[in-house]
Amino acid sequence: MIQRRIIAAALATAFAALAVPVATRVSPPVATAAPVAAASTPYRVVLPEPTGPYGIGMTEVHLTDSRRADPWQPGKRRELMVSVWYPTRGIHRQFAPYAGPAVAPALGADMASLLRLPGETVDLGASTTHARRHAKPCRRHPVLLYSPPSAVSRVIGTNQAEELASRGYVVVTIDHTGEAPVEFPGGRVVGALLPWTAPGAVKKATDTRVADVRFVLDSLPGLPRRLSHAMDLSRIGMYGYSMGGSTAASAMLLDRRIDAGVNLDGGMRDGEEPSEVSRRGLDRPFLLVGGGAHSRSTDPTWSSFWTVQRGWKDELLLPNGGHGSFGDYQFTLPGLARASGIDPAGLSEGLGTVSPEVSVAFTRHALGEFFGRFLKP
Repeated sequence: MIQRRIIAAALATAFAALAVPVATRVSPPVATAAPVAAASTPYRVVLPEPTGPYGIGMTEVHLTDSRRADPWQPGKRRELMVSVWYPTRGIHRQFAPYAGPAVAPALGADMASLLRLPGETVDLGASTTHARRHAKPCRRHPVLLYSPPSAVSRVIGTNQAEELASRGYVVVTIDHTGEAPVEFPGGRVVGALLPWTAPGAVKKATDTRVADVRFVLDSLPGLPRRLSHAMDLSRIGMYGYSMGGSTAASAMLLDRRIDAGVNLDGGMRDGEEPSEVSRRGLDRPFLLVGGGAHSRSTDPTWSSFWTVQRGWKDELLLPNGGHGSFGDYQFTLPGLARASGIDPAGLSEGLGTVSPEVSVAFTRHALGEFFGRFLKP
């Protein structure tokens, strides 16, 4: 029981930090009690099966913005890594790993730390996705961009990217370099660099994220032909989780190429202040998805956005969920807990009491129905 309370407190603090990107957000918190012993066999992620009619291909792409300096690496141009997930009929390629070999140890250690476990407890490099590496895309499909929570890798959105690709979308998941460890070609890893405690750092990070999104949009027509020819760039949507949800709304405000957007449980703030989009709203469809008690009745930035939103709007709530219910945390952390002899009930402070199966199905349905309504012909 003591161990359960320790883990619950750590998770509650971690996911509260993700929910509102305050300056104290640096890395997942570590409880003060003695850590739990590692499992004898490292945990590997098992992703839920995609439900759509298509197979899935995935290609990683390295992008460099020659016109923009990196705000966190003086003297360097802004570099990004994105994963492109797309429908395919081919099944002859090998499955893509959940995380690249150079970055997997760091990301695995981050995951393990949420349960007070040593880093070697998790092996993300040996975990596999349902996507075939470099498989041939089929047809042309609407495009979706994804932005993750603050200081979190894009891999935490793998389940949703796979599901949407299986339903007939090209999904581009973005790592915002400097927030979480990211692997570049050749095994080069750029770690967490943001000075979150510096004045104005969160506002600067938000602006950087929006600039990243717009650069990715600029880059899509220039991707390798087999990828760019699979994209219908006349139909573009964006969704994000936590700070990524706020990023989606702010990017839509500045870039009319994005036709529809979803905020998965993110407060609409630029640092300590409400974001501009929460004060001005949008003239295109936008969906708010909240977990637990997070709704427009409890979040003033959601309430403000709802009042001024001129386009189609809706709010969906997962009453028994938590802030961790909208990314791969919802099944990876319970899986890791069981593999390590930890009672998954101790995760309720971060994940809520909803089952992983229900929360996965809820989020898949919300995204699928929304983008199907506004982006499908």
